Amino acid sequence: MPRQKNAISSVQLTVSVTETVREHLERMTETGMFGKNAAETANHLLIDAIRGYVEKGSPFLQQPAPSGGEEEN
Repeated sequence: MPRQKNAISSVQLTVSVTETVREHLERMTETGMFGKNAAETANHLLIDAIRGYVEKGSPFLQQPAPSGGEEEN
């Protein structure tokens, strides 16, 4: 059965990894728990990691304050 189209729009991102990381991704893919290939497995792991940061309220994910020039006295 074909996969349904993603309901959320997405963008393509290219990530370079070491050979060791690629091997880990391939082994994780073989379990069938993460995706059908190394790229899907990496996508799944990245989403889970970011979700963890969001749930913890990470300051890295806060919107930066708008830059409006100098402050008034």
